Amino acid sequence: MQTIERSGTYFRVAKPEWTNPLDPAYSKEVGGRWNPPGEFGALYFSRTLVVAAANARWQHRNRAIRLFDLRPNSRPVLLTVTIPRAHPLDVVTAKGVRALRLPASYPYGVGHDRCHPIARRAMKAGVPGVACRSAAECTLAEWIGEELAWFDNQEPPMEAAPRLLFADWYPDSIP
Repeated sequence: MQTIERSGTYFRVAKPEWTNPLDPAYSKEVGGRWNPPGEFGALYFSRTLVVAAANARWQHRNRAIRLFDLRPNSRPVLLTVTIPRAHPLDVVTAKGVRALRLPASYPYGVGHDRCHPIARRAMKAGVPGVACRSAAECTLAEWIGEELAWFDNQEPPMEAAPRLLFADWYPDSIP
C-alpha cells in the first residue's frame, strides 16, 4: 500500500449541537466513503477552508433546506485540529490512485462501494487513515482539494484552536 506523509492543520466541519465532534462512534454506525458501516469509524477532515466550505455545502445537497436557508446559529462550526506526522494511504497522487486500481478521474464517479474494501485493507495493515482527493463538488475535470479520513484505531487529534462560528470561518468569496 502506498502511503503519503501528512501532518499539520486540518479542519472539521461540525453541527453546532454535536457534543463531541471528535468522537468517531456515529461514523462507525453509519459509515462513510472510507469506513464501512458498523466496522470501524473515521473522522473526516478537510485540508483547506475551501474544502471545508465545499463539504458544508455538500452536506446539504439534495435537501429541501440548503446551507444558507439554515438559521445562522444552526450553520456548521469549524474545528481546527493538528494531525501528528503520519503516513495515511495515498489516494491523492496519480501514482497512489493507480496503485489502488482506481480510475484517474477519482473521486468522480467512484462510489463508497469501491472505497470500502480499500479502507478495510488499510485498516488491517495498520495504516492510520486515508489522504484522498475531496469528492465534494468534484467534476470529471477537477477536484478541489484534499481530505483526510482518520481511522478510529488512532488517537483522535486534539483541537488546536477555539471553534469558529460559521460567520467567522466560511470564506466570503465563496457563495
